Amino acid sequence: MLSLLLLSPLLAFQGPSEKELFDAYLNRIRPAQMADGSYGGNVVITADVLTGMALSPRAYRVDDGPFVRDAVTYLLAEADQRVDDWDRDQRLALALLHVHQDRYLPTVEKLVQRHGHHLAELQTPAPAMGTPYTLADLPQDAGLAQTARALADAGILRTYAKSENSVRPHKPNVEAISTSYERGVDYLLSTRGESGVWEFFGQPEPGISALAARALFGSQREDARKVGFEVLDFLLTLQQEDGSIHGGRVAVYTTSVAVGALVDGGREADIPAIQKAVAYLRTVQTDEGEGYSEADKFYGGIGYGGDLRPDLSNLQYALQALNEADVPAEDEAFQRAIHFLNRSQNRSESNPETYRDQGDPTPVRAGNDGGAVYYPGNSPAGTVHMPDGSLVARSYGSMTYALLKCFLFAGVPKEDPRVVAAVDWISAHWTLEVNPGFDTMVDPRGGFQGLYYYYLSLAQALDAAEIEVIEAAGGAQHYWRLELSEKLMSTQQEDGHWVNEDAPRWWEGNPVLCTAYALGAMRAVQP
Repeated sequence: MLSLLLLSPLLAFQGPSEKELFDAYLNRIRPAQMADGSYGGNVVITADVLTGMALSPRAYRVDDGPFVRDAVTYLLAEADQRVDDWDRDQRLALALLHVHQDRYLPTVEKLVQRHGHHLAELQTPAPAMGTPYTLADLPQDAGLAQTARALADAGILRTYAKSENSVRPHKPNVEAISTSYERGVDYLLSTRGESGVWEFFGQPEPGISALAARALFGSQREDARKVGFEVLDFLLTLQQEDGSIHGGRVAVYTTSVAVGALVDGGREADIPAIQKAVAYLRTVQTDEGEGYSEADKFYGGIGYGGDLRPDLSNLQYALQALNEADVPAEDEAFQRAIHFLNRSQNRSESNPETYRDQGDPTPVRAGNDGGAVYYPGNSPAGTVHMPDGSLVARSYGSMTYALLKCFLFAGVPKEDPRVVAAVDWISAHWTLEVNPGFDTMVDPRGGFQGLYYYYLSLAQALDAAEIEVIEAAGGAQHYWRLELSEKLMSTQQEDGHWVNEDAPRWWEGNPVLCTAYALGAMRAVQP
């Protein structure tokens, strides 16, 4: 059995410095890719680069772009060459295994068996060969092979050091989480505006206020819950004749989180308001009432409330509200939503259609990685150009968790191939460093977009799925409740707030919103 102990000279980095070091060396090595997809025209170097990419904090995968995909194509061709070199072939096998857990398993098994070994020998890292370097100690003039080996070794160590430590607990520290949570609550209480709720540009912001109220209801303190009820009273003053609850914008988001807050409050007197709000969410679903048929790509979706362009983000908020209001999975609203969910998943067996998005004549079709996009044929993470000239919208983390959660709300069984495919994508792209799926080689900040929204979607989806352990590429096990709680506590600021300092897009430059997201994720972390 190959031993992790042989990698002990390497350093397991912590925090942002780890990310920055990986980014710097991976970006430095990127121009070394040749026309045949290899790095430096060498199998071992290419394998090490891919291992470093796959096990870096950004967890690059084969679907992330040509810098991975073309290198994989090169290695697959080289895997057919019978070479009496176990070190070469085990590094090649490890790279394929880490870059996608299942897709290349037959090739990996052949490589291992060719040398008289067993697949289990690849479940722990291969020993470092030659002189090991930490990324921090790597000389500035290090060559391609040396840099690639250091990247691979550092990635292996950061991935397996925790999973092979039998002393490490698997459950989150409830006491530490409670302390962190109440610090976040204190921050929220200190940031209310003169109106008594949370404000944006001096005006009450009902959506953020509803999210903050939900966080307050997660507190054990009576003073916090009292403020939560005051927010509910404010929200009820905003309920419109059609049942929606909002201040003039993003009606679906605001109504949905308001429903959740009212449910959390648990007041019997609020039940009629909840029922009216649920009725509103039904009316904005794109169905026969708006002239849609099941053949339309947007059928079953829900948008912002007036533009009739649905998306999976609005839909997950609306379905979350229906679920929390005890609407059964058999309800027509959930069953109609399945059509939209199918079309938002990169799984051609259940999504065989081709889409054209926003006036672009280039066809966009489903890929087969099992992940999800923003809406059929569209992804903020961009597209991948396929050899046949078509495009595939890139799957990304927050929408894949939204997809998983919505399938479960709609009563789709866990063993259904669509659910299994979504979980497989999650396993293959597991990371808490970024919102995975964005091409960070093109935009280094891309993966930070919607990071706290991602944490909330992840926690709610995995909790709903009753998944406790994520088995990532290479067999590494991740106890997500523990890892996410530790990640959140490590990024909390001294005054108790969270904020996305790397990507303010989607309002995540607002510390109140990020704090509400983080506290929502913390609530879901605790089983």
